[in-house]
Amino acid sequence: MRLIPLLALLSVSAIAAPAAANADPVLKQLLAESAKAPVTGFERSLRAEVRPDSDKGPAQYVERFTPTGPASGRWTLISLDGKAPTAKQVEQHRKTSAEAVIPGFHRLHLVLSPTPTKRTEVGGRTVYLWPSLPEGAVTTPGGDISRNLSAEATVEDAGGKPIISKVRIFAAKPFKIRGIATMNSFEVTSQYRLNGALPVLVSQTSQSDVKAPFGFGGVRKSVITYRPL
Repeated sequence: MRLIPLLALLSVSAIAAPAAANADPVLKQLLAESAKAPVTGFERSLRAEVRPDSDKGPAQYVERFTPTGPASGRWTLISLDGKAPTAKQVEQHRKTSAEAVIPGFHRLHLVLSPTPTKRTEVGGRTVYLWPSLPEGAVTTPGGDISRNLSAEATVEDAGGKPIISKVRIFAAKPFKIRGIATMNSFEVTSQYRLNGALPVLVSQTSQSDVKAPFGFGGVRKSVITYRPL
């Protein structure tokens, strides 16, 4: 049974390289804050709004992440489709979550490590553009697709402090995956809000359209909401 839908699988993965120096002082400071930020606790609810008919796994699940250190923590499965999970489901979740990426503000300096190529002022907000992402930034069951993806980050004022309020990762054009599948479209948008001194992740949406053999392709759309703990 598949417990981890699109958004959880298409997570930003770990990158060993430090953030690159950036000429923009505001963005440089924000990414420096991200590099120092610890993981934070949350409860999240994932809902699959659109998925192929062949995907018979749970349409909604709720799980909790509890930090056990600055960069580590424990995952707990709360419910599947509104029901308490069985012992088998809990065990499967334990195995899959052992290697799960911990999402949050603390990861942005990894994803946005290259210097952006464009900066635009829009309605009091600053939008930065990265035409491609560093290796290892986004991985899927089909492999690393980072070089085929672009990113936009929006910086705006929140109570007198600039924060990264939105990050959109997207495919500017279709691309091949392992030579047998085609990603026709891909987009993941993450929203952040200030919680104390640092931003926290509050929601994510993802949409993808994959053409693949053996019924593994299709259109998927998922929504995740996060509740800080």
